[in-house]
Amino acid sequence: MSKFRSIVRIAVVPALLLAASPAFAQVNVNFSQNSRNGVCYFSVGGPNAPGTDKPMTLEFSYRVRDGNLGASIKVNGWERVQKANPDTTYPMTVVLDTGKSKPSRSGGYQSGFNDTIWAGWGPGELSTPLLDLLKGAKTARVEVDGMKLGPFDLQMKGLAYVSLTQCAERVRAGKE
Repeated sequence: MSKFRSIVRIAVVPALLLAASPAFAQVNVNFSQNSRNGVCYFSVGGPNAPGTDKPMTLEFSYRVRDGNLGASIKVNGWERVQKANPDTTYPMTVVLDTGKSKPSRSGGYQSGFNDTIWAGWGPGELSTPLLDLLKGAKTARVEVDGMKLGPFDLQMKGLAYVSLTQCAERVRAGKE
């Protein structure tokens, strides 16, 4: 199938769905996805960081070469992160609306352009359980260093999973 036909098919199906149901006309999806250097990213905005008027962003990253899944909370100007010891380990637990959760094996604080709380689950089989849990998730909450952050609206059930796994397929195929 030509690339043009694929684009037309992709554009026509959502248009038909929107025309068929007025409820679809009110859908407002807001997420970001991209890839660079063999890593796929999916991010959504969330509420303000505790004690600030600064919005948080939840970002999942998936390193394709070894299947390492990571998550981070990013805030531009969060004093708590700026004052934290970057050498201390703070594992993170992602709690999904499905009632399932998966703690990370590592994590911590990092300041730079963004003030970040990050976590990593590890390569391959260590990350697979959280990635699989994202299949059925529409919202996520993050627990780290005594804080409960979120909720973060993942926009549509399974969207984070689909975004990361389809990106990984494109990277493996040399298309990204």
